[in-house]
Amino acid sequence: MLMLGLLLSSLLFYKQILPFYFISDDFDTIIKYKSFFDFIKIGQYDIHYSPVIRLINHLLTQFAWPNPTPFHIFSIFIHLLNIFLVYKIAQTFIKNRLKSSLAALIFAFFFGNYEVVFWFAAINNSLLVTFYLTALIFFIDYLSSKKTFSFILYQLSFLLALFTHEYAISLFPVLFIYWLMNSKLKNINEIFKLFLFPLVVFLATTILKLIFVKMPLFVRTFSLLKSIVFTLRSFVYLFIPNPYIVDKLSNFVMPIVFLMILFLLIKLTNNKKSLFLLIWGLMTIFLYSITSAPQARYFYISYVPISIYILSVIRFGKVKLLNFLQVFYLIFIFISGVSFLQNQVVFWRLNSQITKNVINTLNKTYESNGTNMTNGSNKANWSNETHESNGVIYFVNLPDSANDSLWKAYVFRSGFVNLLNKVVHIYPKKIIFLTSYSPSKHTINALYVSPDKLKSLSKNNQVFVYKEDIKTVFLLR
Repeated sequence: MLMLGLLLSSLLFYKQILPFYFISDDFDTIIKYKSFFDFIKIGQYDIHYSPVIRLINHLLTQFAWPNPTPFHIFSIFIHLLNIFLVYKIAQTFIKNRLKSSLAALIFAFFFGNYEVVFWFAAINNSLLVTFYLTALIFFIDYLSSKKTFSFILYQLSFLLALFTHEYAISLFPVLFIYWLMNSKLKNINEIFKLFLFPLVVFLATTILKLIFVKMPLFVRTFSLLKSIVFTLRSFVYLFIPNPYIVDKLSNFVMPIVFLMILFLLIKLTNNKKSLFLLIWGLMTIFLYSITSAPQARYFYISYVPISIYILSVIRFGKVKLLNFLQVFYLIFIFISGVSFLQNQVVFWRLNSQITKNVINTLNKTYESNGTNMTNGSNKANWSNETHESNGVIYFVNLPDSANDSLWKAYVFRSGFVNLLNKVVHIYPKKIIFLTSYSPSKHTINALYVSPDKLKSLSKNNQVFVYKEDIKTVFLLR
């Protein structure tokens, strides 16, 4: 009953996103593949090799486009499934239904969940967690039962995780450490049996990417100092999951807070199950920190072991003050998450409206009947009508996000070309982003040109300028 209530309350909370339109990278996911080879091939831009995501994108585009609601329903469903899987994993480590339910609760409303639930383009992160956790569940079951069925499902889940997001690589050390800490049968043959197949698949995929992908596989050049800084900051966010507080901590204060938390965790971690959960969380944090700055969607997988760890070390005894502080901490986590997520709902509703406004304006400009989103409608009609352009279109002061926060509500982060092609049905040879006048802090980072230069440019070119007060663009004449 506890889990059913949690799933229902989560559904009621997250259903707010159902009216949202597509935004940003979502337009890159709207795609129909022509053959099986298209699903599995590695192209020159495939830094993220995700045939599972390609299949999902194809099916949803085939049967749901241009209605965004089924895309959001799928995102919510995967999150609800992950909440249940967190509960099942917690039961393995805590063996207490109430504590396992509380672990699932704080995971369900963790502040960073807005990206993986609100934003369909981040579905690879939430689906990674689904396959990641199923792999762990069947792995643990196989170690204790030696059932062939569990072994097959473990291998299949591991494979699906690798084909969903490359960060599934953290499963190798996580599962190996669990095996090392818990398996009664420790020999080289068992290691090969458990890990050889997924390792061969991962290595083969990586080699093929090195051959065929014509761009760096890592978005950010590795920096040891940045990796350490990002790891420390991410670690603090996971145990003090309130950006309103942590964002204000200076780079000087952050290491001190980290050391204080680490000291407390060392005191609390008194069994190998809690130790494993802590190592698992740290491994995922460090992996992300090597390649990226802290981002909400990357915390999603890390908070699985951390949420379970927190409940595993909470113990109620005779000291009333200690009991009060533990309850207060859990309430603090829950309220911090819900309040931050609700605040993000406002911004993501705004970025959805901005996207619709810009599409409407462009449709009217090009006299397109291919999209109908007037009166707040989310529905668009797939039209094959192509509209002429002058080859180059300039867009000035387009917003990168609907807010100025570190925790962005993306608007035109990426996918803008596909927005023009698939929704407005214009196919410019080139798109140039510019800034002018007084751009806001959340404007796309682009070359600045003076208003006079912009006016001159508009005489022989199509120049669209975004206005903050009307939340759309206008054609400069």
